[in-house]
Amino acid sequence: MSDTHDKLVEAYLNYFKANEKFEQRNSVRTHKESRRWLRQIRILAHERMSEIHIHHNTHRKTRKGK
Repeated sequence: MSDTHDKLVEAYLNYFKANEKFEQRNSVRTHKESRRWLRQIRILAHERMSEIHIHHNTHRKTRKGK
């Protein structure tokens, strides 16, 4: 199973392909597919932001002496 970063990259690549189809052929189907991948990117980006925040807070080193 791939991690969230890999899923995010894959979703972007799928969006890129869907957007190319949409630009070539403006139809209901290509419109829906492009928007679907944009929603997926938004969901995965939010998930990745949370992972980064948790990792930062659990692994950061504080400055000593101040």
